[in-house]
Amino acid sequence: MFTIDGIQWPYPCAIERVAELTASEISGMLLDRSYFNDVLGTYLQYTVTIAVPLNNRDIYSTIYEMLTAPVDGHTFTLPYNQGTLTLTGRITNVSDVYVRLPENGQYWKGTRFTVIGNHPSKQMSLGEMIVRGRAPMPEVASVDIGDLYVYTANGWQPAEYDNADNMEW
Repeated sequence: MFTIDGIQWPYPCAIERVAELTASEISGMLLDRSYFNDVLGTYLQYTVTIAVPLNNRDIYSTIYEMLTAPVDGHTFTLPYNQGTLTLTGRITNVSDVYVRLPENGQYWKGTRFTVIGNHPSKQMSLGEMIVRGRAPMPEVASVDIGDLYVYTANGWQPAEYDNADNMEW
């Protein structure tokens, strides 16, 4: 069972899960032939195939319209290990099959869609970064070249130093 923006899908479904460990652009082979892997985080991708109940076509139409809406993301609650995980994700594709029957019968089946998390589900904490010898970065939305941040007991704080061009030595 899963939900999309709070609407529950209680019908049979098959759900595939892929965890992609995404590396940054500075990852790669070093001069000593060792590989530097700067992992930004683990992004989850779910591919869901739903069964469409023939006696309740309205809920199918509702979910199909939600999935194909041109929005930046939806809130999903999906199975994760022995529990569930709620994530904001984007839909990358939606597919289904139209079946036409004799005497004007028709229905859609095999509806399948893929969700990719907009944010990592897992990433290193500040403590884990320091233990591994990594340079921690402040979580700041807009940073300009030359901005300076110092980590204090209150977290990352902007800092300023006197302009060395105006100092006498």
